[in-house]
Amino acid sequence: MLHIITIQNSKKKLVLNDFLKELEVPLVIDAEATDSDTVFYYLHRPEFSHTFFAINEHQDRMVEIWMDGLASMADYKFFPYLADCLHLYLTDSPYRNEEGKSIFEQYDEDWAATAIGEEIATLKSVLSIAPRYYLSLPFEPFTYVSKDVLAGVGTCIHSATPRIYGYVQHLLHNGQLKQASEDELLADEKIADLEFDVDVPQHISIGRVKSWQIDGAETWESYAKEDVALLLELGDNYRKGKKVDGVVLNDLGTIYQEGIGVTQDGEQAIYWFTQATKQGDLLFAPSNLGDVFRKGCGTVKTSLPDAFKAYIISKDPYAHFRIGQAYEEGWTGKSDMEMAMIWYKKAADEGHHLAQKRLNG
Repeated sequence: MLHIITIQNSKKKLVLNDFLKELEVPLVIDAEATDSDTVFYYLHRPEFSHTFFAINEHQDRMVEIWMDGLASMADYKFFPYLADCLHLYLTDSPYRNEEGKSIFEQYDEDWAATAIGEEIATLKSVLSIAPRYYLSLPFEPFTYVSKDVLAGVGTCIHSATPRIYGYVQHLLHNGQLKQASEDELLADEKIADLEFDVDVPQHISIGRVKSWQIDGAETWESYAKEDVALLLELGDNYRKGKKVDGVVLNDLGTIYQEGIGVTQDGEQAIYWFTQATKQGDLLFAPSNLGDVFRKGCGTVKTSLPDAFKAYIISKDPYAHFRIGQAYEEGWTGKSDMEMAMIWYKKAADEGHHLAQKRLNG
């Protein structure tokens, strides 16, 4: 699925390098192609983009900006800014739709959430009848998502939309999606010619975990019974020596910490958060491990020194706030307000609402 913004009646020809200089945002031109009446440019933002933007300039003074439905959230936020700047460059006026709304009013957070929801609904429907779901503008041609690929990160077509989207982003970021072979493409072409009446596979939650964004917004991670079954299978595979991503092992720790689909077990939570950290998750897993020790879990008693040891290796702004709290309250000895303020300021600079509140309190 593609998102397209159209700019009509441009006053000048697009000189892309000149536009990018004015934009003052790192945007790399990866490829350029031409047919009879259109020039196609493919661009991305290093560190933010997992798929391409496409800018198509037609001879009739119309320019289109295209974005993949499985683009990163950062690109969803950047998309209207790019279009507005390009509109201003080509027409000397900011973008307004027929209702007079700015592009930022039309393509806001609600639009992004709806667009992602529709994309994932389509992905679920396709994978319920076909082996592969293809991206529209991937870095590698014929990149696809499949049930097997999703299962490798403990996710399936019955998972919640944010869970599927988040793990597709993880797989894109780490180059773990697959590219179809010629035989697979031929097989998929035959399926595409058939007609199906498909219902979107539904997510039925058996448990949710509440969390917060760094700005204080409340969010929920929801698990289906299918998610739990896949995660337990991946855990067994990991114990047998197979590779499993750290962020997936963190999910295993979470279901044991919260008792979702399994009996709550603090020792198992500690084990899986520790393994997740060893497998490279230095964001969520050490923070969650610190929370197990800070609050206790089942038979695991509170241990503030162990909580500090976990938080100190995390890259999470939330963990940095807790380190400040640890120094202020003397979790490992005497209180040290100088160190506490260093960590509070670090977390506040990273945007964490609790640290900002503590500094302003």
